[in-house]
Amino acid sequence: MKKILFSMAAALMLMSVFTSCSNDDDKDGGIQFNEQTYNAWSKVVFGYGSMFDAGETLKVSQSQVSFHSDQWGDGAFTVSEFKQNEDGSYNVVGTGKVTIAGHGGTKDYDATVNGVIGKTAQTFTITLPTVMGGTVLNVTVGEIPAAAAVDGSYTGGTYANSKYFKNYQPTKDEKVTVKANEALNAVALSYTSATWGEFSFENMTVAKGEGDAYTITGEGKTLMPSMKGGTSEYAATFEGTVNGKTLVATFAVPGVMGGTTVYFNAADFDDVFEAANAEKEETEGEGTK
Repeated sequence: MKKILFSMAAALMLMSVFTSCSNDDDKDGGIQFNEQTYNAWSKVVFGYGSMFDAGETLKVSQSQVSFHSDQWGDGAFTVSEFKQNEDGSYNVVGTGKVTIAGHGGTKDYDATVNGVIGKTAQTFTITLPTVMGGTVLNVTVGEIPAAAAVDGSYTGGTYANSKYFKNYQPTKDEKVTVKANEALNAVALSYTSATWGEFSFENMTVAKGEGDAYTITGEGKTLMPSMKGGTSEYAATFEGTVNGKTLVATFAVPGVMGGTTVYFNAADFDDVFEAANAEKEETEGEGTK
């Protein structure tokens, strides 16, 4: 009799344990995930090209995802699916809207989010079908690679110094283009000048500096207009610093005029430009006398 009572008690205890575990599984589906806030960057692909965006934030829970970017606005998504995979990672799917500020004010756009949250990597895809021919933000948690951070176009003034002249040909609104490679570990750079020709650089080194600054260095060439017609090729080197949307740089061409350096966005450019214009006006005035 004692054996029977003991067996019944053991069975009841075991049943209670299974019932408790079953209730816990029913409560959260076996998923354990605490709300997380991530710092991230993204490669943005749209109908007309692509760009990189840094300084983004994502807040993720099992029911909501929120997104912020100074460039692409604020997104709010309701999670429709949140599940754990066999490897311990999580999949999250949601729908919502992204509010983007434009020239006509702010506007809400339908959007979706699809993310994979792993132990070592977290990636999200935010899709806006009606923005710029279809826009996709490929969001990666972590610090933006240096090559991606400097990718873009930069506008500034230039002038040149050499062994034989100083502050020559100051020109406004020149354009330098920096393009990250696919691996995001180097950049190419191009600059075309009516005076100094076409500069091109490949596999340039990018390094993170202090604060938000990045340095770019490399060797390349310029196809410079020749006084005899056509162009001549010369070796060139580049050194520059990107800080925010501004590039300050030098293009050095040792084989021209005893060594020529083109300055891009030099601190004294405005003074050089104004002095050159004043000299030009004075010369033109004397010519009319």
